[in-house]
Amino acid sequence: MFNKLRYRLSFIFILFSLSIIFLVNIVNHHYIEKKFNIYTSDRIQQSKLEIKNKIAKTYNDNSWDEKSIEDIGSDAISSGLLITIKDKDKHTIWNARDYNNIKCEKVLSKIRENVNKINPNSDIVNTFERFNLKQGQTEIGELDIEYIGPIYYEDSDVVFFEMLDRVLFILAVLFFIISIIVGGVLSYAIGRPILKVIDATNYISEGNYSKRINEDHSIYEINKLVKSVNMMARDLNKQEKIRQELTNDISHELRTPLTTVQAQLEAIMDGLWEPSQERLKSIYDELQRLNRLIVSTENLSRYDSNKLELNKSNVNLKSAITTILTNFEKQLSDKSINLQVDLKDININVDKDKISQVIINIISNAIKYTPNKGEIFVKCFNKNDNVYILIKDSGIGINKEDIDYIFERFYRTDKSRARETGGIGIGLTISREIVKAHKGSINVYSKVNEGSNFIIKLPIK
Repeated sequence: MFNKLRYRLSFIFILFSLSIIFLVNIVNHHYIEKKFNIYTSDRIQQSKLEIKNKIAKTYNDNSWDEKSIEDIGSDAISSGLLITIKDKDKHTIWNARDYNNIKCEKVLSKIRENVNKINPNSDIVNTFERFNLKQGQTEIGELDIEYIGPIYYEDSDVVFFEMLDRVLFILAVLFFIISIIVGGVLSYAIGRPILKVIDATNYISEGNYSKRINEDHSIYEINKLVKSVNMMARDLNKQEKIRQELTNDISHELRTPLTTVQAQLEAIMDGLWEPSQERLKSIYDELQRLNRLIVSTENLSRYDSNKLELNKSNVNLKSAITTILTNFEKQLSDKSINLQVDLKDININVDKDKISQVIINIISNAIKYTPNKGEIFVKCFNKNDNVYILIKDSGIGINKEDIDYIFERFYRTDKSRARETGGIGIGLTISREIVKAHKGSINVYSKVNEGSNFIIKLPIK
């Protein structure tokens, strides 16, 4: 049972709550006992001073009022204080034990019992204290007080501590019950969304990528977990669609030239067609298309690995981009595209061939998807130890739902798969891997019918 998160959370919370309750009770009891002992000590001291003052007042005209002394002494015995009074000549005037020793021992025994109940570890000893009795500056006698020390407890004190223990016990039980309830609610609140995540991941593992967790949670980490699983399911669903489209694309790309070649070869073998130069060239072109498809797939495998080797050198970026744009002059001219450039004279440590391939891929796409008489803007500049290459076009743009996936392998935004757009959707994937290998980044900002803006960021060193 305890291998489940819900029960473990409940157990940990209850154990933690019990520890807190136990510590709080100990601290409270210790604090209250300490404060009460201070109060008791002050009370005993106050009682001794009151007895001293009362006894001193019983001396008038060089004589003692023994009746008043007896009343004071009897009350003191009940309070746990046994007094002995002597005159200035050391003659005993009144002694509590001589007055009623049985009562004295009974009171002291009860006090010892009370002390053992409240503080069983304390040292119980009979304490004796002497006070000089004076009237003004004249010494009139001595007062000896015997009591259980250093502090003692009366019956009312025992009742107080028993009540305190009961209150603390009731509070402990009450907080224990509350901790069970709160622990159960908390573990359920945490465990429920996690169970939903588990169910969703089980659906995903079975290939059902449409499963979503439609619930926001107040706990940040769990909410992030739910969103991550939903995002993973969405991405896997998109990747599955891409995979299916790829299968259809490759099937189509392979079937068309193979069917053409097969039909032409069968016609030649059957004697229906002459193996003329024109027909052989047609077969050769179809085979070349098949070869390009295979080479593109091999290139992706090579660039997809994390072991991409870079041959870095100091490259003048302005010169490299200018050369690339020169090679695209005919395509730009054929579509009457207005090319604008703003290139800073920047030297950067990169693999020239691979970075050139990135720029060629993006400019090629920009020309391909920009209508006649459109515009393409190419800019490079440096900022904060980084170089930025900006390639912006006024083409057809990219749908919002496609932007997150255009760098995925085999993904193409032209759903028609028209032959004139060409490619199998790996150009931007290769570009991203090359930029990442240079510790850089590539981002795109685009709106449908408003064009696209690709920004490549590369460290200078």
